[in-house]
Amino acid sequence: MKAAGNIISRLQKTEKVERFRLSLQLVGLAIFIYFGSQSTFYVVLLSVPVALLFGPVYCGWMCPRGMFQNIIGSMGKRVLGKRYNKLVPKRIHKPLLYFRYVVLLFLLTVMVLHELQVIDDIIMESVVTDGLIVVMVVSILLSFFVDRAACRYFCKEGAAASLTNLVKIRMIRRDPSICNSCGICDRVCPMWIDVSKKDVVRDTVCISCMKCVQKCPVDALKVE
Repeated sequence: MKAAGNIISRLQKTEKVERFRLSLQLVGLAIFIYFGSQSTFYVVLLSVPVALLFGPVYCGWMCPRGMFQNIIGSMGKRVLGKRYNKLVPKRIHKPLLYFRYVVLLFLLTVMVLHELQVIDDIIMESVVTDGLIVVMVVSILLSFFVDRAACRYFCKEGAAASLTNLVKIRMIRRDPSICNSCGICDRVCPMWIDVSKKDVVRDTVCISCMKCVQKCPVDALKVE
């Protein structure tokens, strides 16, 4: 009975956390709608102090793209079942993770060339603004097949924010003496991190969503 009570309590706590996450994502969406596409960059910039402490929390808690990916992904899971998340093999997944840095570098290069007047406003508008919107929309739709496809492979803001994982003060740590190697943390991680094989999660792909910490049945994962 006690074990059943603990499971129910954990589920209730998880539901509250997910409602809070959804509330923050809706705030992020409202900011995006009101201030426009550039607002995402400035919100990420303003979240740097928190990111230096916990990592890219904007990506895991406030980004409206994450909300849409979760919605589309949940539909994909229902339709595809066990075939969901099988579109990209793990051997291809790792090199693909660097593509978002290519997108970021491309954007920064074009912005510099625009400031130097090497390219004009029309090219800037069509190539950068329209092109990046198409890439992001397509990548979000890919979440029907691949969990958090936009976050993993395409998001320029996520690429910049992910670098805070290298310097963040508080890390997700696994206590091997408590861990029962159930693998739940690996399965719930939207970024395909093998959390159960690490003592400390330092991966740049981590979006600080804390789902591994939430779902660990023995509390072997903690933020310290």
